[in-house]
Amino acid sequence: MEQRLITGQSAADGIVIGTAIVTSAPPEAETATKAALLEKCTLEEFRRAVKETREQLQQFQDSMQERIAESASQIFAAHIAILDDAGFIGKIEKHIEAGTCVAEAINRVVDDYIDIFSNSVNPRFREKVDDLKDITRRLLARLANQTDAALSASYQGRILIVSKLLPSDILRFAAEKAEGIILTSGGVTAHISILARSLEMPMILADAKLLTGITSGTTILLDAHAGKIHVNPDPMVISEYKSLLETRGKVSPGERNIEPQTHTSDGRRIRLLAAIGLVSEARLAHELRAEGIGLYRSEIPFLVRNDFPTEDEQYAVYRKIVEEMGGAEIVFRTLDIGGDKILGYFPAGEESNPFLGLRGIRFTLHHPEIFNTQIRALLRASHDRPLKIMFPLVSSVDSFCHARDLVKDVIRKLNSKDVPHQSKPEIGAMIELPCAVGIAEELAMETDFLSIGSNDLVQYMLAVDRTNEQVATWYTPWHPAILRAIKTVIDAAHLHRKPVSLCGGMADDPKLIPVLIGMGLTDLTIPPRRISTVQRLIQSTNAAAAGELATKVLGTGIVSEIANMLGIA
Repeated sequence: MEQRLITGQSAADGIVIGTAIVTSAPPEAETATKAALLEKCTLEEFRRAVKETREQLQQFQDSMQERIAESASQIFAAHIAILDDAGFIGKIEKHIEAGTCVAEAINRVVDDYIDIFSNSVNPRFREKVDDLKDITRRLLARLANQTDAALSASYQGRILIVSKLLPSDILRFAAEKAEGIILTSGGVTAHISILARSLEMPMILADAKLLTGITSGTTILLDAHAGKIHVNPDPMVISEYKSLLETRGKVSPGERNIEPQTHTSDGRRIRLLAAIGLVSEARLAHELRAEGIGLYRSEIPFLVRNDFPTEDEQYAVYRKIVEEMGGAEIVFRTLDIGGDKILGYFPAGEESNPFLGLRGIRFTLHHPEIFNTQIRALLRASHDRPLKIMFPLVSSVDSFCHARDLVKDVIRKLNSKDVPHQSKPEIGAMIELPCAVGIAEELAMETDFLSIGSNDLVQYMLAVDRTNEQVATWYTPWHPAILRAIKTVIDAAHLHRKPVSLCGGMADDPKLIPVLIGMGLTDLTIPPRRISTVQRLIQSTNAAAAGELATKVLGTGIVSEIANMLGIA
C-alpha cells in the first residue's frame, strides 16, 4: 500500500508505531484462512479454550487493578461472568456433542443470546451484546491458535481503528497493551480524552473516509501530538520519530527538576496544583511536586464500571488518593455526570441537548441517594486529613446551599453512628456557567472557595460545543467576555477573602498564563506533566508587567486585537 499522511484531531498526546487492526472488520481468527483449523476443533479443545480465555481475562484484570484502583474489578467482570455461565457454555457444548462444528456452535448460541439482549428494554442487557461479540472473538482466536505456540490475543504492538469508544473500551485496550487508538466516528468527548491521557494512550479522531483502504496489518505511525497519521511511513520518518519515542513514558530529569514553590521573577507566589482523574496520577502529581490536587474528577470510577460503585469501593479509591498526597490539599469534585459523560448502566432518559440537561450538581440533587453515598465515602476517606468538596456546574446560590445542607446532614448521621470521618470539610463551587459569574459575589460569600472551570465556561459563554470540530475556530478562550468574566470571579473571591483557582485548558496555556497572573490569579490547576513547563514560564514572568498586560487586554472588546497582543496566530 502507498505511503499516506492523514490529518486528524488529537484527543490524547503521544507518539507510537505499530500495525493497524481494524476492529470493524472480521477479526483475524474468524477469517477463511482459519476455517480449516476451527472445523477440526474438538469438545475438549473448546473447554480448554474457555479455561485459557478466562485465565487471560483475569490476567488483564489483575494488571489493570495494579495500575488504576478505579477499575474495581469491573473491566473484564462481565466477560468472565459469561464464561462462568454454565447455561451459556452448556448450550454450546450440547451443539458440539451433537456433531456441530465448534465455531458454528459458538456462533449459533451467541446469535440467540444477541437476539434476546438486543430486543430487551433493559439497557444493561443491550450492553451485553458487545460483551458477547468480544467473547466470541476471543474464543475463536484461542481455538484457531490451538496448534500454535503463542496463545496470546493481546493488542500489543497494535494501533486500533475503531468506530465507537466507551471508557471501558479504553481500559480494556490499555490492559491488552494496545499502542494507540484512531477513532473514526463521533466527537472526542471530554471524559474519553481525559481517560486516554490519564492512561497515556495516544488517540486521534479521523474521518473514516480518509482511512479507506487501511487494513489490519498496515504499518501506522501515530503522532497524536500533531494529529498526524502516517500510513506505511518511510524508514527515514520512522527513524526520526524513534528518537522521540526513547524519551516517552517515564518522568524525565527535567520534569523532576521542579522547585517546591513557584514564584514570578519579581517574587509573586503562584501555586501549581494538579488536575487528575486516576489514583496513578496522584502518585505522579506527588512525584512532580504539585502543591496539591486542585481537581479530582470523581466521575472516572463511575464511568469505567458496569454498575454504580458501592460506598466502600469509592472509599478505597478516595483513601488511596488521600494517602498518596500525604497532608497536601485535595479538592474532590463531586460526581459530574451528564453532557458527554453518560453512565451506560444508568437509564438517564433521552435528552435533545445533554449539555443543557441533567448534569453536574443538577444530577446529584436529582439523585440524592447517589450523592449521599459519595459524600459518606469522601468524609470517611478523609477522617484524618483536610478535605475540600466542590460542586460542579453550580447555577444558583440556592442549589449550592441545598447541596451543602445535604453534606451537613450526612455529617450529622455519621456523628450519630460514631463513624470516623472528616466533620469540617471546606465546601466550594465550580464557576462554569455565565449565570454563576453574575452571582460570583454571592457565591463567594457562601462558599469556602471557588474554582473557575475554563473549558465549560468558554463553551457556555460562547455557545460553542468544544467537542465539535466544525465550530472549533469559534472556541476562543481569549475572547474579551471570557477574560472579563474570569476577572469578575477573581475580584469577587478576593473581596470576600476566599481562595480562587482556575482549571482547564486556559490554566496551562503559555499565552494566557501571564494575563491570568496579571488579573490576580494565584492558583492554577493543571495536568501533572505540565507542572515543570508551567513553572519555568511563571518564573520568567514579571507579575507587574503581567498586570499591565491584563489591564490592556481587558480594555478592548475586539477578539483579534487581544490575539495580536498575546501573539496568538
